[in-house]
Amino acid sequence: MSRAELFRLLGDEDRMQLLALCTEEELTVGELATILKASQPQVTKKSQPLREAGLLLARRDGTRTLLKAQIGNDPLVAAAVEDGRALSAKDGSLARIAKIVAQREELSKKFFDEAEAEALPTAAPELLAWLPVLRPLLPGTALAVDVGTGEGTLLPLLSPLFDRVIAVDRSPARLARCGARIASLNLSNVRLREGDVDDSGLAEEIAERGGADLVVMARVLHHAARPQDAIAAATRLVRAGGHLVLVDYLPHDDESMREQGDVWLGFEPQKLKTWLDATSLEPVALQHLPMIQSLPMQLAIGKKPMRTYH
Repeated sequence: MSRAELFRLLGDEDRMQLLALCTEEELTVGELATILKASQPQVTKKSQPLREAGLLLARRDGTRTLLKAQIGNDPLVAAAVEDGRALSAKDGSLARIAKIVAQREELSKKFFDEAEAEALPTAAPELLAWLPVLRPLLPGTALAVDVGTGEGTLLPLLSPLFDRVIAVDRSPARLARCGARIASLNLSNVRLREGDVDDSGLAEEIAERGGADLVVMARVLHHAARPQDAIAAATRLVRAGGHLVLVDYLPHDDESMREQGDVWLGFEPQKLKTWLDATSLEPVALQHLPMIQSLPMQLAIGKKPMRTYH
């Protein structure tokens, strides 16, 4: 594209705002329409030239299209973004981003507060009895944190291996069902905590204990408004030498999962690796999991490096 064409492209205030908003956050066309108080066809029409110029990257998530700015080092583009940001601050659209992003989780919260208990696979009792044999193989066994514990499916596996387990979930209804499971299995070293991974109180409690040896987020990220923020918050709970384990869906096109509060229809493995890299975790494993449900799953494990002193 010539400089004259670029000048004409970026001389439109609506396009400058689109570019600025998509620099702040990856947003769906529908979210941009709400933020700008415009129609989706209008947003699509205005964004198309920016996409053709390579300034906006489009990503599909099921039937949704998300847009993210690709600015580069061109000072002309940078100036257009700044002008667009000023326009967006003036009309209030910039301030609306945070609210729109937070609303991504509303359906998820409602679903889990109202949903019946899930019938998820659990290990046979005779296999659970053998878990303590594995304990000496773990690098640390003082504390595990199960973020988004739900009905506590993983707690019978974690309880025999760790001295203490903290099970965290933001849904009171799910925690109540989880509490019944803990009581029935007599998992005396498990404590329930209502909240989310980024709660300051949880971070303070874990820090007082020297950090967690293991933090697990199983089928949590696809419910998060910003999964990268959830991973960053979970990483802060992990002690040096400890591990963060992520289990989530691979990309799929089952739109019915939106009705169960899913914000995202899975993740590319490279995306999970990028988010782990951003937290300075060392990738230990990144692999597909055997099919236990109809949707494909993946495992990603990151290790927090030991501190070095000079």
